Order: sequence, then structure tokens, then C-alpha cells
Amino acid sequence: MGRRSFLRRSSAAVLGLLGGTALAARSRTVTLTILHTNDLHGHLTPWQGWEGDLKGMTVGGLGRLAGAVARERKAAGAGNVLLLDAGDLLGDTMLADLTEGKALVEALNFLKYDALTIGNHEPDFGTDALKRRMAEAAFPTLACNLTDKATGTLFTKPYVVREVAGVRVGILGLAYPKTARTTAPKNVAAVEFHPPGPAVREYLPRLRAAGAEVVVVLSHLGLGADEQLAKEVPGLDVIVGGHSHNRMAAAGVVGATLIVQAGAHGSDLGRLDLTIEAGKVTAHTRTLIPLTHDAVPTDPAAETLLARLLAPHRAALDEVVGQAAGWVVRAQTLAGQEAHKRDEESPADSLFADILRAATKADLCFLPGVGYGVAIPPGPVTAARLRQLAPHEGKVITLRLSGRQVLEVLEQAVENAHSSDPAVKVGGMVQVSGLRFEYDPARPKGERVRRVERTEGRWDPDAEYVVATNGMLAAGGHNYAALKVGTGRTEHGGQYETIRDWFGKHSPVSTPPSGRVRKADAK
Repeated sequence: MGRRSFLRRSSAAVLGLLGGTALAARSRTVTLTILHTNDLHGHLTPWQGWEGDLKGMTVGGLGRLAGAVARERKAAGAGNVLLLDAGDLLGDTMLADLTEGKALVEALNFLKYDALTIGNHEPDFGTDALKRRMAEAAFPTLACNLTDKATGTLFTKPYVVREVAGVRVGILGLAYPKTARTTAPKNVAAVEFHPPGPAVREYLPRLRAAGAEVVVVLSHLGLGADEQLAKEVPGLDVIVGGHSHNRMAAAGVVGATLIVQAGAHGSDLGRLDLTIEAGKVTAHTRTLIPLTHDAVPTDPAAETLLARLLAPHRAALDEVVGQAAGWVVRAQTLAGQEAHKRDEESPADSLFADILRAATKADLCFLPGVGYGVAIPPGPVTAARLRQLAPHEGKVITLRLSGRQVLEVLEQAVENAHSSDPAVKVGGMVQVSGLRFEYDPARPKGERVRRVERTEGRWDPDAEYVVATNGMLAAGGHNYAALKVGTGRTEHGGQYETIRDWFGKHSPVSTPPSGRVRKADAK
């Protein structure tokens, strides 16, 4: 037998052996573990729980997240684990702002994340800054529905395929499609967001063609929209979600698709164990791990990293800017197992609206219904604690609206909170100062606001009012078209700076009584 013949036969034998090994790996039963976070919103330091099972607990922080990840990796076997984040990582704390998100990328690099998707807060510092953070990341940042406006090409990778536990896993990123309605226009002027369904339908066959046996969608759509996606697009094994801050102790199941989230601000680490037989998911086990300091060990190396990240900014972060007489709570920051409506009046935002109205001598104030930021406990209020409830540099704007335009704003707020269409819903119930209103979501669109009263003076739909708001809403954010066309626009100081000055002059500060926003059937 000649040398070439021998080499051909030897190569064939080796390939056959390797193919047989791969086939054996595919045919046996394996367990793949997905660890996941979402909506960290810049939080690397611990915070105090104020409600539910976290009340009275010290929660979160990089040390505890690292400790939990290390413990779960060891238990599952490091080679069997994916670690994923579903977006809204980079913005919303003072540390995030001072580093334009770089501190957060360093933290995820340390934890050895496998992928991140783009949430609506990833472009908070503009897309150029986001590109710099992506270049620094040791993990891919994914989005299959985000393109460069000038070229029409994808802004980043749509997906990656990883082999974990002997299984080829395709990870497909989905950015929040309504980001342009939730941030300053300049932040996203260079990019365009697209609907999720068509994008997933386009890339799912490509993932399968690339050898993906299990498909994981890393999504920042929110739980309701994830459920709709699973109904509309078959063939998705898992959706690891974010945006709606659901603490899901059990995996949601829509058809053959599993859906999970893990709270927000570092409240929890999610774990999903998949039993895979012949490349198919046949069973699962779900664990939600609260990152409470009494239950999760810290990681000393992570604490050392955190101290290094904080050190250059310590004086600014720790400066005491006022006193809180009681808890300053943003409503509906953390959600439970099910999709929910963000329709509550928020004590923190009622306070902030009162401050902006007083500072500008406006008749009314509108602020967006949002769900990020941990509560401020009673006592000294540091700059860092206040900034994460009012993080953005946007200016305070006053403008003039007719009473009927004010009604349009209130009607749109009800639509934002109560629409059943995920493509329409954006933000939540508007937060107000200077008026009270009652609404009935069961009435026809445009007729849902039943009663409006001013807290000072008489309400007249034909009168004109000076309205204070922030720059994002004044530009038509959250679909508030009436605010976009308001007249007599005047720019004042920054939103955070105005609130901070007020705390300095009027402490101790308390949130106002509730009763400004009332649902008609509420008791």
C-alpha cells in the first residue's frame, strides 16, 4: 500500500472516529446551564430592599453577583455554562455616567460574560460611546434588529454560535425596538431600530444553517412582547429577556419556548438548566437566586475590582446633598412572575415633578413613567443615591399647552400604560404635579380621561397652561405628540441639578401623598 493511500485511509479513519465522537455527544443526554442577568442599570454597589421578600435586606453589588456566578459555575461545571445579560447595563447610575459605562464593561469582563444584547439605555451616551464600550468588551454585543442609518448595515453582530456542554447554541440578540421614543434623539440619530418579528424570522434559519441545535434569543423587549414573539415565531428554544424587570421564579412557557428574566439592578441571578437529548430540549429546571447578602457569599477579587472602579470618583459619589425624611420610592421598579401594566402613581416622581414645577413656576409638570432606580432610604442622601433616580443630563423645559392638549397628554399616558399591543406600549403612566385626574381604561380610546382637577386654581380645557417637563418628553418621547408641538419653549437647568439643589435647600425631604392618578374602578 502506497504512502498516499495509507494517509487517505488513516485520515478517513480519524475523521470517522471524530464524527462518531461528535455523534455520540449529540445522542447522549446533557445538561446545559444558562446563568443570566438583565437591567443592571449601572448598579455595581449594594442597595437596601424596601418591599416584598427583599424588604430589609442588603441586596446586589458586584461582589455578590460574582460570588453567585462562581458558585453556580462550580455546581454546574464551568464547561456547561453560558452567562448572558439581556441589556440596560450601561446607564442610569452616577458611576455609569462618570465613566460613560466603561466601569460596567470592566465588571462584565471580569465575570466572563458570553454575550450582551442592546437595551434602550445602552445608547445613553451616544452610539459613538457605545461603539467604544463594545470594542472594550471581551464578549459580543448582539442585535439583529439595529442598523446604521447611513449604510443600512447591521450596527453589530446579530448572533454568535457557541459550543457548550457538547451542544451548539445559537444566541440571537434583540434590541429594544422603541428606543428612539425613550431617549434623547441625538443619542440614536445614527441608527435605526426595526421590529423584532421579521428580524428573528430572517436570522433563525441562518442560525440553524450555522449548526445551532439550541436557539437562545437574548431579548430586551419586555415580558409581554417576548410572549408575543414566542407565539408568532416557532422554533425558539429559550428567550432570556429584560426591560420589564420581572423576577421570574418559574420559566414562562409559550408553546415550546421557555422565557426567563431575573429582576433588575442586580436583585437576582437567574439560572435555567436545560436537559438536552439528541440536540433537543426535553426538560428544564428553573432557579431564581436573590442576591441577598445573608445568602450569597462575596467574591474578594470582585470587591477589589469594585474598589478600584469607585476610587477615582469616591468624593463625588459620597457627597451628601440632602436628607430624606422617609423612603423615596419609585413605583413598580421590580415586577413579579407575570407581565404587568406600569400604571401606578410613583412617589419619587410625584416629588420630582413638584420640584420642577416649583423651580420653574409652571402651572403643571409632566414626567415619564419609568421603572428603574432603587429606593432611597431615610437619612442622608448622597449624590450617587439621588442620581440613579434622576440620571440623565436632560434639561428642564417649559412650554405652553392648551387644556385640550393637556388632555391629549393624559389620554396618551393611559394608552401607554394599558394598551395590549406591545408595539404601541412605551413607558408607563405619566407622573404629574399641579393636577389630579381619573381615567377609565375600558372606555374608547380618546375618551378615557373622565375628570381633571387642578390642585391650585380652576381647570379649564380652553385655557392655556405653562407646563414643565424634561427634554425627552418635550421632544415627543413616549409618544407624547402634544408636548412636541407646545409653544413658547424655554430651556432651564438640568433635571438632576434642579432636583439636587432642591434637596440641598429643603431637606429633610418627603414624598407627597398619593391621589393624583386614579383609575376609575380603583377603590
